[in-house]
Amino acid sequence: MKLRLLFCTVLLAVATMPAFADTISFTNKGGLSVGSGSISANSLIDSLSVDGTSIPGVTGNLQFDTGSIMGSLHAGTFSGGDFSFSFEGSAVVFVNNFAGTISKMGHDLYDLVGTFSGVIDGTAFTGTTNQVFSLSKDDDGRDCLRDLKGVTNITTAAVPEPSTLTFLGTGLIGLAGLVRRKLARA
Repeated sequence: MKLRLLFCTVLLAVATMPAFADTISFTNKGGLSVGSGSISANSLIDSLSVDGTSIPGVTGNLQFDTGSIMGSLHAGTFSGGDFSFSFEGSAVVFVNNFAGTISKMGHDLYDLVGTFSGVIDGTAFTGTTNQVFSLSKDDDGRDCLRDLKGVTNITTAAVPEPSTLTFLGTGLIGLAGLVRRKLARA
């Protein structure tokens, strides 16, 4: 009896899940620049995959600004940055909570890892981006950034509607009543 009740509870929970997560991944390459204490990029998205399936012929644009960098361009953390991306013919997805780290990987080679999150059309998403670039000095002694290449992964999950939560709550109340009746008989 208890096993049957546990099975029904698990089945109810699984059946009322609002959505399963989807993953979107894309790669980019392009230019970046150094601002006053921040790094900015305007990069071309050159490949896209959804749940591991490649979508050919899709291009788009990725832009980010690290905001304030604590430490230096050579190694530090950043927060308060902006991150946006768009694909051909789609709206721009923009967030202003881009934060992460910059670390040196080797001679003139650096790794920028950042996270971001937001909601678009009722769907919550979280994302990470890993951007690798070269940093060297030009003839005037200024920092010169080049050869930006990166991978961005975005995981989405639908935000449940209030009616879905009401339905779940009603089902759980009904299940609790059934359990109470069974226990009263025993």
